[in-house]
Amino acid sequence: MTYYARKNQKLFDHLRATADLAKAFARVFCCENTAYSAGLLHDLGKFAQAFQDYLKRSLAGEKVTRGEVIHALQGAKFVKDIIRHPLVADIIGNIIATHHNGLFDNITDGQRTLSVKTNKSEDKLHYEEALKAFNPSIDEAALKTEILHFIKKCQARKLKWPLFMLHLLTKAIYSCVVDADRCNSADLEINEEIPDWENLTQQLETFLAGFSGKSDIDKIRKNISEQSQKAGSRQQGIYTLSVPTGGGKTLSSLRFALEHVKTHKLKRIIYVIPYLSILDQTASNLHKVFSDNSGELIFEHHSNIEVPDNDDDEEQYRLLASRWDSPIILTTMVQFLETIYSNKASKLRKFHNMSEAVLIFDEIQALPIKCVHLFNEAVNFLHYFGKSTILLCTATQPHLHETERKVILSEKPDIISMTTDQLKIFKRVKIGDKTQSIMDHEQISELARSQIEQGKSTLVILNTRADARGVYEQCKTIDCEKAFLTTDLCPAHRSHVLKRIEKNLNPKTKRVTLCVSTQLIEAGVDVSFDCVIRAEAGMDSIIQAAGRCNRNKEYSKLQMIFVVDVKGERLSRLPEIKEGKVVTKRVFREKQGENLLSNEAINLFYKYYFFDQQEGNNRGKMDYRTKDGNTTIYNLLNNNAVGMSAYRSRNNEVYTGLPSAFRTAADEFTVIDGLQIGIVVPYGNALQLVTDFQACYDPKEKMRILKKLQGYTVSIYSNVLEKLEYVERAIVKIDEAFYLLSPDYYDVAEQGLKREAMMSFLYV
Repeated sequence: MTYYARKNQKLFDHLRATADLAKAFARVFCCENTAYSAGLLHDLGKFAQAFQDYLKRSLAGEKVTRGEVIHALQGAKFVKDIIRHPLVADIIGNIIATHHNGLFDNITDGQRTLSVKTNKSEDKLHYEEALKAFNPSIDEAALKTEILHFIKKCQARKLKWPLFMLHLLTKAIYSCVVDADRCNSADLEINEEIPDWENLTQQLETFLAGFSGKSDIDKIRKNISEQSQKAGSRQQGIYTLSVPTGGGKTLSSLRFALEHVKTHKLKRIIYVIPYLSILDQTASNLHKVFSDNSGELIFEHHSNIEVPDNDDDEEQYRLLASRWDSPIILTTMVQFLETIYSNKASKLRKFHNMSEAVLIFDEIQALPIKCVHLFNEAVNFLHYFGKSTILLCTATQPHLHETERKVILSEKPDIISMTTDQLKIFKRVKIGDKTQSIMDHEQISELARSQIEQGKSTLVILNTRADARGVYEQCKTIDCEKAFLTTDLCPAHRSHVLKRIEKNLNPKTKRVTLCVSTQLIEAGVDVSFDCVIRAEAGMDSIIQAAGRCNRNKEYSKLQMIFVVDVKGERLSRLPEIKEGKVVTKRVFREKQGENLLSNEAINLFYKYYFFDQQEGNNRGKMDYRTKDGNTTIYNLLNNNAVGMSAYRSRNNEVYTGLPSAFRTAADEFTVIDGLQIGIVVPYGNALQLVTDFQACYDPKEKMRILKKLQGYTVSIYSNVLEKLEYVERAIVKIDEAFYLLSPDYYDVAEQGLKREAMMSFLYV
């Protein structure tokens, strides 16, 4: 009998091809045999006549229920039955059983989940029938050797928590198997060739040669860039790039990365950026540097438009859930962490393509405290087991290498050095502490007015959108050019506003300008105001805000950064800003009358804010506490004390497999509290793109349109979306792909999303 995996594809061919491809993907992790075995067994259940009949009915156009015939658990049962080593069986069994959905907790209600899941009746599994058709030989000794070798490498590299690393290895192998399965099913050709890094390097060098700046700052930027290029030839490792704001960090890090991938024959460069506003600007800079006529060199992954996975159209699936196989990837910290700490196949699929890469983390100081240890272990894994190089970039390094679960930096990790005299050149501002008394919106606007009347273009940065709107309303009577920036504006709208600001600040076309913004402007946005007013927050945020003032040292005299305490500020949903603000007050008190931007003041801030998080009641905060406070995500993915205790109570023995609670941890994890969903807003040519999307039937063209629509999305909380659906004509769902907002709720002139019009159901 001939067995089929799907239309026109023989099952034997699919299993062997998937196994071979998974093996190739997993070679970097030194787990080829484990991935091969999982790939070979993943569809064992399709050898049952019940599945073959289901497939025939489906292909004949009969109505079938997706998943009505089990086909993944048979391979997992086979693993459980023949592999005696519980650790190895847990890893491979979980991967096989969940390759279409998401990894499960290995302990459930005090029981071994693999045993519970595969304990199905014969009439549901048709297990014996499948084994008669396909009963492959699995080399348990080889599998055991790979896993034990991994544990020994953890110990040799002083990675203290091997169970946590094993959870990451499981996800990496899972990624290899899932991607191999999807690629083979879609008959996709996998291009494993090393990109033409030499050509891209030449393009960058040509671009840099076009700079002719002769100021002292420009000379230092050039020196930083040249040091970065030279450092690119160093051995692979985990490095830091610490450059003052305005020091040319983006292009310097790119120069390092290109030299490094060329030297070590790596596959890609991945930029991980904390804010969409920075990602937009970084993307713009890269497109200026490189000719990307095919659109395949640079992939931007930051869309909030999520199209449902569609296994019946694998080409569309591949396009909409990228494999991250482009040479240069631009993504956000949210995407990076929520890929690794998800349990879902659709997200984890790209995990293995983070290996053999240079990962550049821009503005690493913005990493949320709760995610610190999860981040540290992820980059340790990617370097020591995925053969990737990590570069941590910021003006204020948060000392991740000194935490309890530390990033293991390379020897002499700084890729550039700066002399005291060079650092002095970057001294362009000073802090004016106005936090002794609380200021309301009107008082802040009057402070801004006083600067504008002196001819100083002024930037006002608030912590919340509500305060930004309030201050902006108070500033409307000020006689100058005005601009407003928050995430209530879609990226295209923000981009247009920023271009207008840049033109107004250009010495050749200068017009006195007032900009009121949230913190989205304070990192990675290349603008230079004469004065900045910053709502009190963490010192790292204040320093970033300072980077938007006198950026190119247009004034030899130090310009002013006023720090203000905002009356009635609501920071309950912004706990890290709230905590940072408290610590900043303490530093300001202790350093009163001194240079509040000195390294001493910054290090004192990090001591109080960052490392005190490891003491007393804060212990475990960097491990990401669960909502009930009973454990942490780190613990769930490490030794899972809760699950282990339940197992011991129920079975009177110690659990000897991999205890990781993959699903529970994933359900608890989110970088930004509160699920947010992107909706398309009626700005620019968004409505025409929506019309084009509805009229289009080609999956590739639909993807191109979706990519363009990313620039016209605004994020709102899921509970707000639910309420919007009850408001007549407020939103409409387009082809089950995304939501479109009514023009009644978007102000294209100034403020974007109309919060006032939606006051009754929007969180402000």
